[in-house]
Formats: sequence, structure tokens, C-alpha cells
Amino acid sequence: MYVNEILSGLWIGDSNILNSKKFMEENSIDIILNCTQIFDFPDLDIQKIRLPFSNDKNSDTDLMLLRQNKDKILSFIDSNIAEKNILIVCYDGKSISPFLVALYIAEYSKIDKKSIYNILLTKDSSLSLWFDLSLFYNM
Repeated sequence: MYVNEILSGLWIGDSNILNSKKFMEENSIDIILNCTQIFDFPDLDIQKIRLPFSNDKNSDTDLMLLRQNKDKILSFIDSNIAEKNILIVCYDGKSISPFLVALYIAEYSKIDKKSIYNILLTKDSSLSLWFDLSLFYNM
């Protein structure tokens, strides 16, 4: 099981964390963004959103889905992060989830986009972004 708080109240985790009601309750998770196609949500009274990305790191379909929904996803995170604890789950917890956090940081901060990945690596050196940020932003 993998989980990591990247920003205050913004967690990333692997699919196994979905089975830990204890983690959800102890960390007051209010919202789960489940970035998998197959793993179920925990049976908890919290907001649950599925972002049906595949486990294929070379999927053009996933890239298109993300491009079409990026603004909605990031706006949703931004409108909730101040008041709610958010868990972004993907298959391994170390690719799709941190990439969405990287997009969020790129969109809503003044941090140099080229530095974002290195900043995330200070939280966990094994993170591997799903796509390159340059596919979404001029760098």
C-alpha cells in the first residue's frame, strides 16, 4: 500500500489504499478521485469521482481524455482543496496521481514548470510522471 501527502490535504495513493477505511477516517478524506478503470471505491459516505484512465502509459486515449477534462479536473481540485482533504488514486500511486498534482501546481502556482517534477521528487524519489508537462504547457 502506498500513500503520500504531496500538498496539505492533497494525497496520492495506489489502488490498495482504497481498501483502507482506517486511512480515510484518520486523515478525514472527503473526496476520492479514482484514476483507475477497475478498482472500486470504499464504502464510505464521501464524494467519489472516477477518472477512467488505463494502466497503459502510452495510451493516446488517456492523453485525449486528460486534455479534454484537464480544466474541469484542476478547477475541481482548486475549488475543494482549501476546505476538504482529497485523495487521488491510481494503479501504482506514483504516475497518474502525481501527474495530476503536477498539473494542478503548474496551473495554480507561480512555480517554474520545469521545477515541478524535482519538487515532487523531494516528497518521494520514486515518483514517475505519467506524461511530460510540456504536452500541456509551454516550457
